[in-house]
Amino acid sequence: MTQLTRQEIEERIAAEGSSLNLEGQDLSGLDLSRLNLTGTNFYQANLSDVKLADAQVREANLSEANLEQANLSNSNFSGSDFRGARLNGANLSQVYLLKADLAGASLVGTNLLKAKLDEANLTEADLAGVNLDRAFLLRTNLSRANLTQAGLPGANLKDANLQAADLQQADLSRAFMEAVDLSGADLRQVNLKETYLKLAQYDEQTQWDEGFDPATVEAVLKKKKKWLGLF
Repeated sequence: MTQLTRQEIEERIAAEGSSLNLEGQDLSGLDLSRLNLTGTNFYQANLSDVKLADAQVREANLSEANLEQANLSNSNFSGSDFRGARLNGANLSQVYLLKADLAGASLVGTNLLKAKLDEANLTEADLAGVNLDRAFLLRTNLSRANLTQAGLPGANLKDANLQAADLQQADLSRAFMEAVDLSGADLRQVNLKETYLKLAQYDEQTQWDEGFDPATVEAVLKKKKKWLGLF
């Protein structure tokens, strides 16, 4: 399959609108910066090393796509589907991913500096070593996500779901984590310097460093549900 050029894609946008079908296409290394590709189908496309900065790619299908080492900075991917996509080493600084679906995606070592991920779905995503410095993750679903050695200093995680997430050796210094759900989460060797954890919920399966008392940061132990049997 012959690789499309930027000019050919621009011509298709002019003729067909922004919602193109680029399923399975090899777009690796192309400069697609500043294009409007809202609604485009990139399913299983090769977008490795692509330059897609300052672009509009809302409500697009990027599931199972390869975006490793891509530059997506300052672009808007809100509402897009990244399920099972590979974004290892990509630059997503200051990107918009509001309500995006990244369940099961691989983002190892990805740069998400100041990214907006409010209400995004990152269930079971691999975020090992990711940079989420001052990122916005309000009401984000990070349940069962791998956040080992992730950097989240100054991040806003208010009301986020971190159930059963692995946060070992992560940096949560100065993070705002009011009312987050930490049930079953692993927080061993985590940097919690100046972290705001008031009303954060945890349970008996939550793992903290030895000697750490979550009551000192006003976190709340979840009460066990009582099941009333029928006699």
